Amino acid sequence: MSVGLLGSLSIPAATTTFAESTDIAATAQLLAAQSATLPSGRTTYRTIADYNDEMLALSKQYPDLVKHITLPHKTRQGREVYGIEVTRDVNASDGKPVLFMMGMHHGNEWPSGEHTLEFAYDLVNNSGKDPKIKRLLDQARVIFVPVVNVDGFVINRRTSCGISPTCASSGGVDINRNYPFGWGSNAGSNVTNRGPAPASEPEVRNIMDLTTNNQVTVLITNHTSGHTLLRPPLEKRAGDTPDEAVYAALTDAMAAKNGYVGMKSGFDYETTGETPDWSYYATRGLGFTYEIMKTQSTNNTYPEVIEDYLGTGRYEGKSNREAFLVALEYAADPAGHSVITGKAPKGAVLTITKDFDLWTAPIRQTSTVLDPPQAVPTHLESSLVAPTNGKFTWHVNPSVRPVPAYTENGVVATGPGNFLQESWTLTCARPNGEVLETVKVTVDRGEQVDVRLQECKTRFNGNGPKH
Repeated sequence: MSVGLLGSLSIPAATTTFAESTDIAATAQLLAAQSATLPSGRTTYRTIADYNDEMLALSKQYPDLVKHITLPHKTRQGREVYGIEVTRDVNASDGKPVLFMMGMHHGNEWPSGEHTLEFAYDLVNNSGKDPKIKRLLDQARVIFVPVVNVDGFVINRRTSCGISPTCASSGGVDINRNYPFGWGSNAGSNVTNRGPAPASEPEVRNIMDLTTNNQVTVLITNHTSGHTLLRPPLEKRAGDTPDEAVYAALTDAMAAKNGYVGMKSGFDYETTGETPDWSYYATRGLGFTYEIMKTQSTNNTYPEVIEDYLGTGRYEGKSNREAFLVALEYAADPAGHSVITGKAPKGAVLTITKDFDLWTAPIRQTSTVLDPPQAVPTHLESSLVAPTNGKFTWHVNPSVRPVPAYTENGVVATGPGNFLQESWTLTCARPNGEVLETVKVTVDRGEQVDVRLQECKTRFNGNGPKH
């Protein structure tokens, strides 16, 4: 990434390490010296047992670096969905920004899960020897869910099991058409495979819960195939996002590393109900779709998985690993999100929340029947425990929200630069949940706000009235 691009992203000179991602040629030589093996050493596709066992093993082997997580909703067939978090002092309540990476919304897109877990191995393996990765794990947290659609992966099909307990083909849902924002237009879907209602599928609710309960400043959903790197909008009629300039610059920076074609998703093909549109308009974190490899088939394609990740063979000098690192650099950089600082009593629980409605599209039931848009109540909430000295630095997404194109009145394109001047509601509470002070915090991208919590400090320490 060039310094000029850094300027367009409003990243200050103090953080120009974003521009200093490892040189592709040097990385290629290093990887060649290591016999061009993936970080895990794998040479064949994983089973669901492999994914689950390896994530659990990483958390046990590196307890200060890797935390195993179980997502809240089981699949339609009753399977658990697992993930891991990776950062320095992983169990701390630290206020770090988050990169959220996932694979296999579509159960037959095996390379998408492989690249997701390999990047986790990459960070873990290099956390003690690569200065850049060490720094990034000091600055940011990474959440990995390699297999979102576990039922679909187990039976090797695109869709989930939907509402059919037998997983009949007619009951399957394309869960990457089930996210609520813009749902129901049937662009790239139909009444059956979009799901019976917005966010009806447990797999979708898992991803939504993780995103709305963490400060996800960058989200990557890995898919196959085609070597494209996609950003919103999904439908052309929705128009550009309010953050199009920043979105385009980061797209280009990542695509320069992996050789993918960066573009607006709707200009590849139009859809609605996908992860990145929903996540951006819900949180203002930047969401992307990576279409990994050029080969769709999973038969005898593992060499291509390796080459595309490392930048070897047919993808010589263009590495998906390097593109992922650019995303992590941006996720960690405060110039790309917002920061709340302040001082609170030791052990006080700080919580920020926002509540608003997003909307589906007008819901197409048949070619001639359109139902009105449906409101989607959206709640964002994340917490931080004040450290021993009380001073906290909390990396968050902006409270200032992008104006969405999907509204209660239909689709109304808004375009770049249009934002709602909303605020976070910040509460300071005792560990037992008693709220001692509430303040409003308005903060935009690249801004830092210091909050004074004097009332909380006074009451927490027993010098004021208790209610």
